[in-house]
Amino acid sequence: MNRHFFLTLFIFTLNSCQLTPVRPGAMPYEPSAAFPFGRPNPNAPTELQQFAFLIGNNDCSEERLDGASGEWIPGVRIWDAHYYLNGNAIRDGGRSGSSTNGNIRIYDPATEQWHVTYFSTPVYGSGTWKGKLIDNRIELEQPQLAPGTTIEGINRLTFYNISSSSFDWQGEWVSLDGSQVFPYWRVSCEKLVN
Repeated sequence: MNRHFFLTLFIFTLNSCQLTPVRPGAMPYEPSAAFPFGRPNPNAPTELQQFAFLIGNNDCSEERLDGASGEWIPGVRIWDAHYYLNGNAIRDGGRSGSSTNGNIRIYDPATEQWHVTYFSTPVYGSGTWKGKLIDNRIELEQPQLAPGTTIEGINRLTFYNISSSSFDWQGEWVSLDGSQVFPYWRVSCEKLVN
């Protein structure tokens, strides 16, 4: 082997071993090898911690109401969450059966409310819910007609029984006067990893 080959190999190896500088615009609170679920940004609203119980991997049991039969159909679900937008929001989602969904949760200090966007596939679905912490529950709502009718009401999503190791969730349709409440989805989750 000649000297030129070894010199070229040495220069290539030296350049490869140099540390890469921090990229401009790096987001230190996003998920990384050191923090697989990200971290809360210290400049984020303190209310971000209201959803800290979601962060990590959660294994869940669920029941969905079959509208045709009126029976609750049991199933299993995963529900995983990470800090997002450089630690100023939470990105979460999961899978039940063949359906997957995702959410972005961000707190708006101006309105003192959570804003949550939702998407699902393979049957497309989307929506935006708003709400806040009430007692020990997080309630999120969006206007919605009762399924198959023109009756106005609210689609309410509630997180409750919240702890560092578990939480429960329920989706329900509620009439505007609150006299009629129809639950359609119930989920109970245990923390797997956080």
